[in-house]
Amino acid sequence: AQELRIPVGTRGIALGSATVSSSHGVESIYYNPAGAGALQGAEAFFSNTEYLADMKVRYFAIASRQYIGVFGLHAKVLDLGDLYVTTEDAPEGTGEVESMTFAVIGLSYARYLTDAIGVGVTANYISESVLASSANGVAFDLGLQYDAGRRGAKFGIVMKNIGPNMRFSGSDFEYTLRLPGDDPQAANRTVTAMSADFELPSFFQIGGEVRPWEQGDNRVTAYGTFQSNNFSSDEWRGGVEYGFRDLLMVRGGYAFSDQDDYIFGPTFGAGVNLPIGGSHLSVDYAMQTIDTWFDDLHTFSAKFAF
Repeated sequence: AQELRIPVGTRGIALGSATVSSSHGVESIYYNPAGAGALQGAEAFFSNTEYLADMKVRYFAIASRQYIGVFGLHAKVLDLGDLYVTTEDAPEGTGEVESMTFAVIGLSYARYLTDAIGVGVTANYISESVLASSANGVAFDLGLQYDAGRRGAKFGIVMKNIGPNMRFSGSDFEYTLRLPGDDPQAANRTVTAMSADFELPSFFQIGGEVRPWEQGDNRVTAYGTFQSNNFSSDEWRGGVEYGFRDLLMVRGGYAFSDQDDYIFGPTFGAGVNLPIGGSHLSVDYAMQTIDTWFDDLHTFSAKFAF
C-alpha cells in the first residue's frame, strides 16, 4: 500500500511535502485534513503526476463547507502501466497484457473547534488488484492545527495511514494437486494458499509555518516538518513560497533523509490564481527532482474555487 505515501497536489509537492500546518483548502486533505477546516465555499481539484518508471498518479478531490463543518471526497489512482504475463512454462511471456491499477478513495471531515484550533479526519478505502489477486483495506488520517495569529505562524500534527493489516487473496492462490495420503485413484483437489499479511505505511508529522517577510503585495512563507516513518528512516522537510497579490506564486522545497537509497532531490514549482467573476481558477506546476535511475517527476494541477 505504498501508494498511500505518494504525495499529491502541486503546492504541497513543490514545498517538499512540508505543509502539515497549512490551510490550503481542498489541497490540505492529503497533507492534514484539519487544514480543510478553513475552507469557505467549495473547491474542486485535479492533478496528474508523471511518476517513476512510466507510472501515473491521478488525483481528484472536492470539498464544501456545510453548517457543521467541511466535508471532502477524494480519489487517488495509481496506474502502474502494462503487465506482460509470464509463467513457468512461458518465461518469455504468454502474449497476455494486463493492466494494474491501485486506488484510494476517501471521505474527510474538518472543522475549527475555536478561532485558532482545527481538527480533521479522513477515512480511506484502499483497493489493490494484480491479475486475479486483490487486497482491500481501510486507513485513517487524524490531524490537528493551531493558528498562532501572529506573522502567519501556524502549527500542525497529523497521523497518517492508521489501520489494520491487509492481505492478498483470490484465485491466483488456488492450486489443483493431490495431497499426501490421498487415494491415488482420487481426483486432484483444489486448495487455497494464504498470503502473508502486511502493515500499512503509517507515519507521523509535526511542523509549522511562518511569514518572515511581508511588504505590500509581496510575502514570503517558510515551512518546516519532521516526519517519523514506521518502515524507513525519519525525514526532515522544508519549503519556501513567494507570493505576489495572491496571483503569482513561486515555490521550492527539500526533504532530507539519511537513507542510503533515498533518491528524491529538491522540489520546485509555480502557480497562478486567476479570478473569474466571483470564483477563482488556480493552475499550478511542480517538479520533483530524482538523483539517480529515473527521470524527474512532473505534476500539473487545476483548482476551481466557487
